[in-house]
Amino acid sequence: MSLVGVISDTHDNLDRVRAAVRLFNGLGADLVVHCGDVVAQFVLVELSRLKPALTVVYGNCDGDRQALAARAAEFGFTIADGPYRFSLSGRQFVVSHQPVEPVPDCDYYLYGHTHRREHLPGRPQVVNPGEACGWLTGRGTAAVIDTDAGTVAFHDL
Repeated sequence: MSLVGVISDTHDNLDRVRAAVRLFNGLGADLVVHCGDVVAQFVLVELSRLKPALTVVYGNCDGDRQALAARAAEFGFTIADGPYRFSLSGRQFVVSHQPVEPVPDCDYYLYGHTHRREHLPGRPQVVNPGEACGWLTGRGTAAVIDTDAGTVAFHDL
């Protein structure tokens, strides 16, 4: 089984970042994907407590990309511009911060930016975990994908 944790728009809310780390570690995630707007490099320090690997795409509020890239390299994280494509357990993923049209050909398309949770089943399954920070909606959320079962579950942080 492959479990993929999905988080986005942390916007420096360390309490919610810590909750996400506890969630993903507790569930035994194999990978965590951050769909952008980490904002500051001290968020990456908190995310370094993750047991699974971390992949990050830059968001529109990630201002000091050079500092984020240096800190990501320090922790062995993948950080890239979106759309970023990778494969896990035979499934193709594409990740971006802002939604792209048309939706890329893949098994899972992950994005953030809108601060609104979304799951559209089909191929690809489209997943926006909502905002982790909770600044706009008052609710911090993340998603977990079970690639074997093809399911997506949302979790409050």
